[in-house]
Order: sequence, then structure tokens, then C-alpha cells
Amino acid sequence: MRFFFLLCSSVVPAHAQSFPRNEITFSGGQSWEVFKTFTESDTAVSLGGTYGYRLLKNVAVDAGVFVALNPTPPACASFGCFNGDNRFTWVPFGAKFILPLKQDRYELSAGGGGLWEHYTVNNPNSAFGASTYSGWGGYFKISAGVALDRGRHFWISGTPRWVLANTANHRDRWFMITGDVSFRF
Repeated sequence: MRFFFLLCSSVVPAHAQSFPRNEITFSGGQSWEVFKTFTESDTAVSLGGTYGYRLLKNVAVDAGVFVALNPTPPACASFGCFNGDNRFTWVPFGAKFILPLKQDRYELSAGGGGLWEHYTVNNPNSAFGASTYSGWGGYFKISAGVALDRGRHFWISGTPRWVLANTANHRDRWFMITGDVSFRF
């Protein structure tokens, strides 16, 4: 009987939290390749989605998928131009620390973690050296957000992210700024 009472008394407070534990976020913005030496930085439209789970009021874990569409411009040579119809797919997973402000209506957060990157060329051409590759890396992000409703279920925020990935022959460094819309429950 004591074990049952102890089990019930420890489980009930875990579900009586005053903050929403789950968060689904949709993001859209722009990405820039950084530290590129010989040519101008490549840019791309970025879209993504993230799921987060709050372990504590100030700590959450999250994972998501981001896509940078056509990050490299068409390559041209003496025999014509080639548009690879390429894209980066990034799968970040990690943790973030949250600082609630002003009656929990505003918040700042910072986090980071691991990342899997996949570069896809839908129209490969060996003459231009375009090929598909994958690799591992990491990411860092900071964010500032505001709740849109009194129940703090709908949020908008801005998030800069740094994506760092290393593959066998590539060192990808991207900076991404997104506007985010979140639903918490």
C-alpha cells in the first residue's frame, strides 16, 4: 500500500505542470553560406519544422527538419549552364535553455546539438562535379519570442541558427535566419 501511495504521489505532480510541454514550430526564412573563400556566398530559401518537449520549465529537447532550396546558383562553362536543382536537408536534434520574461509572455532561448546533413542534386552532372553527399555536424541557435494569446499557446519568434557540418570532402557552414510560428499544448 505504501508503494502504491508513493507511486501515485510522485506521478500526479508530474502531470500538474502549469506550462505546456509540447511545442510544434513551423519556420521560414533565408540561409547564407559563410566562410566561402573564392566566390560570393550562396543563399537559399529555408523552410522547416520542429517538435520540442519541455523536460523542465527552463529546459527543452527538440528535433526537426530544415530544407534549403537551391542553395547554389547554376554553374556555367564554355559548353553551357547546369542547374542541379539541389537542396540541403538538415536534421537537427538537441536541447535548449529557456528564459521566460514578463509574466511568461516573452521568452529568450539558446540551444544547440547534433545535426545530420544531406545534400541532394536531382540532376547530377559529372562535368560540373555536382554529386550528392551526407555527413554529421552540429548547430547553435538563439531565439526571442512572444505569446499571441493569454493562454500562451500560439507564439511567434525570430531565430538565427548556425549550421556546421563536415563530410568527407566538404565543410559546410551556413547561417540561417527564420521567422517561426509555434503552437504549444
